[in-house]
Amino acid sequence: MTRNNERGVALVITLFLMASLSALAVSLMFLSQTETSASRNYKTMSQARYAGEAGIHKTMNYLMSTAYTNTVSTAFAAVNASNSPVQYSGNAVVLSSTAADSNYPDAAVKTAFAAATAGSLTAGTGTLNYATTAKLLSMVQVTNVYGANGPRYIQTWQVTSTGSVPVAGSNAATVAVTATLERDISDANTFAIFATGLGCGAISLQGNVETASYDSSAGSTTTNSGGNVGTNGNMSIGGSVDVHGSLSSPRTGVGSCDEGAMTALSTTGHATVDGNNLIQLPQAMNFENPDPPSPMPPASGTTSSCADVYSNNGASTSLQFLPATCSVVSGKVNIDPMGRTVLLGNISGSFVLKGGKYNINSIGSGDLAVQSSLNGTANVAITLAGKTTTGTDLATVFDLNGNAIVNASMDPAKLQILYGGPGAIEMTGGSTGAFMIYAPNASVTTHGNSDIWGSVLARQVTSAGTPRFIYDRNLQSRFFTLGNYVMSSFSWKKY
Repeated sequence: MTRNNERGVALVITLFLMASLSALAVSLMFLSQTETSASRNYKTMSQARYAGEAGIHKTMNYLMSTAYTNTVSTAFAAVNASNSPVQYSGNAVVLSSTAADSNYPDAAVKTAFAAATAGSLTAGTGTLNYATTAKLLSMVQVTNVYGANGPRYIQTWQVTSTGSVPVAGSNAATVAVTATLERDISDANTFAIFATGLGCGAISLQGNVETASYDSSAGSTTTNSGGNVGTNGNMSIGGSVDVHGSLSSPRTGVGSCDEGAMTALSTTGHATVDGNNLIQLPQAMNFENPDPPSPMPPASGTTSSCADVYSNNGASTSLQFLPATCSVVSGKVNIDPMGRTVLLGNISGSFVLKGGKYNINSIGSGDLAVQSSLNGTANVAITLAGKTTTGTDLATVFDLNGNAIVNASMDPAKLQILYGGPGAIEMTGGSTGAFMIYAPNASVTTHGNSDIWGSVLARQVTSAGTPRFIYDRNLQSRFFTLGNYVMSSFSWKKY
């Protein structure tokens, strides 16, 4: 048998192996480049998304700020809120980081929005950019807001933020992030006392204090239930205090309280909350400041006579005080606004305020009664300024003790005391002392043995003595509160 010469086969095999290894090396090189590119793309897309989220948060911060919300009432009058999205001049209401692209009825808001919502971030040696637009999906006017001296407005916004990262030699990495910002309304809180303070003893009740409730639409009969209390911090009760209702707080537990170990309730003596009924709130409750007095009352001098009233309101004592009237009856200064907002400085003495709006700097010694106006207005709304002549806050803005407040209707809605500052409120109640106090930044201290009818909301509430805090259950169906802002949806996509 003839055999061919097989010398050189090893070389051929080697060449095949080298070709295979070269192909494998090239594949690994391309794989490495692909992984590097994928990592770079993931990094830039992540950075672009974070930039977009930064734009979302900056936009929402602006839309929740008082710099914006204080302008909303003007916008409401100009837009068509019956459509969704809300319309202005036939097109959707839009705010943009580029002011020229905004469609909004207030030029100052368009400029402010653009300044607040466009920007950049530094990441290493690179720069991340973002720009946003916000579309107004709905807008609702809410009247009878608890503690407010005017309507409030709730809006739902769809916010879109585009984040981008420049990439050398290619198009920028771009991600669009979209979220919805909204808030809701609910019936007014059913609290005899609510303290907005976050610390220990935000509510401090000692002695023989009780809470209870009644329904002003059915008279003044009280019941030992429904006297609910709440606080963003801790309640401390001692002696024979009996809360005939529940305690609501974002805190939990019963026991001693300190800033490092906050509890919802601290008790001493025989003090109790009925049924140990503690309700944990999901978060601290937010209460907006009441609007400041407008126009502002004078901060100097004492108002104790009709002559002072005339002077404060720009009228001569020789002129009839129209459209309001002032007279002295049985030693009491009677004021009827007749639809006018009356300005009173630091009042002292005996006053009868008839239905209407009163902007008062401070209330000192004396007594205060309320009646219906001759024009049919029943509710008296007092907005306190609490300022010194230099514009700083007074240490004490309200100081009436004794049986000093008379509201014979027993309807606390007919005497609303609103105050946004941090000063002290010193007061007592009475057998006909029904009122609402809304002072989310103030401290309220009650004295004496007279009951407090209605509702008290303040930063801190302190009581000794033996009064009852009697909540009017009728308030919850007549007033509303605005909920916290909520980001209700979130999504993103890349380009």
